[in-house]
Amino acid sequence: MIVVAIIGILAAVAFPRFAGLLRKSQEGSLKGTLASIRSALKVYTADNEGWYPTGAHLNNSPVLSDTLVPKYLNKFPDIIVPGYHAATKNVFCHTAISPGHEHDGSGLIYDGEYPPDAEWGSLWIACTHTDSKSISWTTF
Repeated sequence: MIVVAIIGILAAVAFPRFAGLLRKSQEGSLKGTLASIRSALKVYTADNEGWYPTGAHLNNSPVLSDTLVPKYLNKFPDIIVPGYHAATKNVFCHTAISPGHEHDGSGLIYDGEYPPDAEWGSLWIACTHTDSKSISWTTF
């Protein structure tokens, strides 16, 4: 009976830590996904003499999936913000992104509208929530 009690105590201590580790791994996966899309954008830009893919101001814009798949990415990945938003492939194409213009939960925000501005080609996670380190997702 003492052994069962000890196992119960250890499980009660370990389970919350396991849940925290699971969330951190999901956050790492999202950051890795964002990095792979940004890398594909850089290669695309290098191939196209400094020009980023351009698209109209549009929610659920196909600008990135149409230009990066299949040459630069095998497929356009799902964007999953752990604990807050469901999986989506949505890209909100906009220009002149400023704080407070995050379109919370709409996947990614891409500054690809023409004519170019100072942040042309930038890509952010569209979520006003914070990660496990209390850093806003829009900063990544």
